[in-house]
Amino acid sequence: MFRKLKIELILINLILTSLVLITIFSGIYILMKKSFDHSSYMRMVKTAEMENLPPSPPERNLTPSDSFFIKIDRSGAVREISSNSIITRDSSYNVIEKILKDNKDKGIITYKSYKLRYLEIAKPYGRIIVFVDKSFDNEVLRRLIMISILVCIISLVLVFIISLFLANVSLKPVMTAWERQKAFVADASHELRTPLAVITTNLDIVLDNREYSVESQKKWLGNVKLETTRMTKLIEALLFIARSDSSKTSFSKNEFNLSNAVVQSVQPFEAVAIQSGIKIISKVEPDIFLKGTEGRIKQLIAILIDNAIKHTRSGDTVTIKTTMVKSRIQITVSDTGEGIPREHLSKIFDRFYKVDKSRAKREGSFGLGLSIAKCIVEEHNGIIDVLSEVGKGTEFRVVFETKKVLQ
Repeated sequence: MFRKLKIELILINLILTSLVLITIFSGIYILMKKSFDHSSYMRMVKTAEMENLPPSPPERNLTPSDSFFIKIDRSGAVREISSNSIITRDSSYNVIEKILKDNKDKGIITYKSYKLRYLEIAKPYGRIIVFVDKSFDNEVLRRLIMISILVCIISLVLVFIISLFLANVSLKPVMTAWERQKAFVADASHELRTPLAVITTNLDIVLDNREYSVESQKKWLGNVKLETTRMTKLIEALLFIARSDSSKTSFSKNEFNLSNAVVQSVQPFEAVAIQSGIKIISKVEPDIFLKGTEGRIKQLIAILIDNAIKHTRSGDTVTIKTTMVKSRIQITVSDTGEGIPREHLSKIFDRFYKVDKSRAKREGSFGLGLSIAKCIVEEHNGIIDVLSEVGKGTEFRVVFETKKVLQ
């Protein structure tokens, strides 16, 4: 699809360039031809009015600016031939006969290897026919055509190279987005297929044992409920990402106490941390205010804390810090857990990306948490990055720019 689109873009550029070049050079050709014709006929008119030419040196070749004439009387007989004429008296009768036969005041006639313009003007004694060689004009126009063709070919080659480069550059983000979209759809389909398969299987077991009570089939129905809840969470996550991707989606942003929001986000995880033998340290500067959506910021903090607890061993520590320096708010969630291998750091914010797929499956993780966290940060014009070392821990850092702090 993209190859075809690239070819179409290049062809459009080549066709448009060709039309422009043809229009330009055709215009130049027509203007030059008319200019040559006009200047030649002006010289012939002047020669016809003067009826004489300065004597020319013997055996001198005819130049493009030279004109010569033949005077004929009323009977058609040759009366006088200018001294610089390339037409001999013997040949002049045939030339004059041809001109008179055409019955035109001006035109073009061929004589030997010459292309001659002629102008016939009536005089009291008869007629004067003035000639100018057109060969030079034809040669200039021929060279103009050759140069135009050469310039067109070179221009089209350059346009092809530039178009190919620009097509590759312009289509690259589209191709990347398309591949990401395909991967997203495939991953979402896969994640939805698993709980649906579990639900279908468990319901089949229940339907095959209709004579048993609900209580006796509590295990199968519990599995259905568990997978339904899991699928609901997945759909909610997908809807969140879809809304975040939509440029039309807008959220009301109000100034709220970020410090309180962070503290409130930490509290639900304290019991989980104690149960897992993990120590939570919270260092939050008071009265830091941020303009945004409080609910989404709480969701961001919850995602980062939940992620830290899942990857921290018993006896280790999870630390949450919120500080403000000048106009910059920084939230860090760090742990002393297992860390993330270097090769995974650049991909952990991708949708459905899982560092340990088997562990994620056991924990019911979809690999969307950090992707949602990044969406929330970007909605608030912030930056999120990660530092990690295997065996030492991981630190997620979120930075928001703000200009107002209320005390």
